[in-house]
Amino acid sequence: MDFGRSVDMSETITDPVSQFDEIAFLYDELMAGVPYSGWVEYVHRILGQFHFKPKTVLDLCCGTGTASILLAGEGYDVTGIDVSPAMVERARQKAAEKRLQIDFRVQDASSLRLGRRFDLIVSLFDSLNYILDAAALQNAFHRVSEHLQPGGLFVFDVNTELALAGRFFDQSNVGSGASVIYDWRSTYDYETRICSIRMSYIYRSCGAEKRIKIAHYQRAYGIQEISEMLETAGLTVLAVYNGYTLKKAGARSDRAFFVARRPQADPPEV
Repeated sequence: MDFGRSVDMSETITDPVSQFDEIAFLYDELMAGVPYSGWVEYVHRILGQFHFKPKTVLDLCCGTGTASILLAGEGYDVTGIDVSPAMVERARQKAAEKRLQIDFRVQDASSLRLGRRFDLIVSLFDSLNYILDAAALQNAFHRVSEHLQPGGLFVFDVNTELALAGRFFDQSNVGSGASVIYDWRSTYDYETRICSIRMSYIYRSCGAEKRIKIAHYQRAYGIQEISEMLETAGLTVLAVYNGYTLKKAGARSDRAFFVARRPQADPPEV
């Protein structure tokens, strides 16, 4: 596809860290149309269903920290973790600009080590679909369980196979005249259940252009499959909602929100 004048082409980036590090500087501009406040309000609706009022929150896979900042602005004690150092650095800058005390750290969800527990752990924007190995996702759920206070909640969303196989990611703003031009094209492998998204970007600033090509990958996990993983991690599944509603997720759901609780007391050893 012709984006304009000739530019140097980078190699396609597939490393999980690098694929976000490379676009951290323009991520917020790309996500400008995302209604973050609406997502946070939806989380509040879910919490209201269970009459749950947390004080401490862990934002798992926090990206550049927009949701973390919204939560901290509401008075929550927030910690955010992400695997991308560049995204975490941007999150720190944004929090400092707003004079908010948020503990942002570079960590992998599947090997989380924070030395404290939280009332609420959230992971938003289909972040957990990026964990392609089922064993790694199971590890992440174990780590979440160990970082929750007894009675604490874990709220997260995933893209379902319906979304990933249905070319949900195919998007483009070529010809829009925006400062960031993007073109995304996806393919889905039913055998591996992995969606490959080839992303091309042109960033224009001060008369210069930078082109980035990145491959992102997400894996589809079934609702029952995730529910069993959560139970294996010692978490009780309270609800699985069709995205942005309080209706039960089903075969026609393209996004599912899970709500799981750590029991008030650990089960007795057998």
